[in-house]
Amino acid sequence: MSEDLHDSQTQIDIFARLGKDLASTTHAETAAWTILDAADQLIGWDACYLILYDPEKPNKPRPLLTVDTIEGKRVVQKGAAPDKPSENMLKAIQQGGFLSLYHKHFDIEPALSFGDYKKRTLSQLFVPVVSGARTIGVLSIQSYESHAYQNDQLDLLNNLASHCAGALERIWAQEALTDLVERLKVFHKAVGEINASLDVERVCQVVYETVIKVMACDDFVVDGYDTKTNEIIPIFAIEHPGRRVYTKKYLADHGLAGEIVRAKKPILFNSVQEMDNSSIQFEFYGSQIDDDPTESILAVPMMLHGEIYGMISAQAYKKDAYNHDDLYLLEVLASHATIAIENARLFDSVQQAAYTDALTSTLNRRRFYELAEIEFEHAKESKQPLAIIMIDVDDFKKFNDQHGHKVGDFVLTKVADTCKSSLRGNDIFGRLGGEEFALVLPNTAYQNALEVAHRLCEQINQLDFNHVLKQFDKTKNLFQADYLLNVSVSIGVAMYDETCKNLDILIDHADQAMYKAKHSGRNQVHVWGS
Repeated sequence: MSEDLHDSQTQIDIFARLGKDLASTTHAETAAWTILDAADQLIGWDACYLILYDPEKPNKPRPLLTVDTIEGKRVVQKGAAPDKPSENMLKAIQQGGFLSLYHKHFDIEPALSFGDYKKRTLSQLFVPVVSGARTIGVLSIQSYESHAYQNDQLDLLNNLASHCAGALERIWAQEALTDLVERLKVFHKAVGEINASLDVERVCQVVYETVIKVMACDDFVVDGYDTKTNEIIPIFAIEHPGRRVYTKKYLADHGLAGEIVRAKKPILFNSVQEMDNSSIQFEFYGSQIDDDPTESILAVPMMLHGEIYGMISAQAYKKDAYNHDDLYLLEVLASHATIAIENARLFDSVQQAAYTDALTSTLNRRRFYELAEIEFEHAKESKQPLAIIMIDVDDFKKFNDQHGHKVGDFVLTKVADTCKSSLRGNDIFGRLGGEEFALVLPNTAYQNALEVAHRLCEQINQLDFNHVLKQFDKTKNLFQADYLLNVSVSIGVAMYDETCKNLDILIDHADQAMYKAKHSGRNQVHVWGS
């Protein structure tokens, strides 16, 4: 390096060009090259790095540029990505910069080094990059020559770092803002789909797909909260690698969701130690309960009109996965998801009410026929067996005439409950009107359908209605006397065959069989065509 570079005017010119070049760029790596090139002109180096790092934030150091001279050529080191700041970085921040001189080769932890591992730099300068009161990084230049630097060069490098700090902070802030804007664009698109959906599962799926696009997320959970039972109700859960899992409800006196429900505040953990220190008794789920790999957790409450509805949580298998921008984004997403999930639930409850018989809580006539039609068409196409069973309460009019409509309603409710408790999940059961019920048995052969019919007939006939009514009288105070009730049903069974061109014909066959049972003495089962 020629002596005239130490001339004050030369330094002024370099700093002037540096300021002009930094003002014209918004690209961090370009800015780093500009700064390190100025350091080379002012002082000279064989290896160098410029790393962004704010000790007030939990984020990992972010190398902007690391360069080494290998066999006479300067090579950018792409693999430098430390998980934590090195001792030299922390020392530079604490002391305001320092000079290190070595006389021979020394070993260094590979994870904290870069470049040509066959030799080490023997002269090193480290200075913090400080803008105002905020440290934003560390600048280091190094030489393979012994005693290549002195304190004058340390002062000059500190001056360089101070000169470029404002520009670096601006570029860093612009990058962060650009990143946030891009992530908000993803959110904006997702919010439209979330608000348009009335299906809880779809809402949760869109929220999950959005989260994995904008932040680290190996596991994902949406939990609801039942205020009446004080229970956490699982709504949606994903376990790495994108596998849907199903969990059980639990009391809200523990667990991550329990803590969210209690405090109504978000939680951000970036290490296992932070989780352990929280004293939360976590509720584990999935396939890795014994050795949970989670190292970072972000969880936010689902709130609406000041009321707590549950929790949304993203979890990562690495440390320091989340920052306050992630927290903000998840809170925004949770606010929309809460409204959408509640709207979906309200829609579902309204739809359920439109499909349900108000007295017996079974399917009403309209919904029964809609579902029965689907099963009928499926049986026609698949050639699988299909049975229809018609059930009618015997002498029902006498219950209303002799004891009043409340007793009659109670009989219908108990008959319906008995039938529902004896059926499979895919069977279709509904009240067609009055005292008449109907049952569709998909993929059920004749003999099995007949067994179901006889079982229902027998179970209803064996119900002790008098004992039930005495209890009902005591708890509800609706009946003032003991009633001698003998309840039975007449049942008709019909099987789908090729003569049934439509559902109405099949139901009519079962209906005719039911009336034959009534005319034959009641409390019995008849089959169409027998």
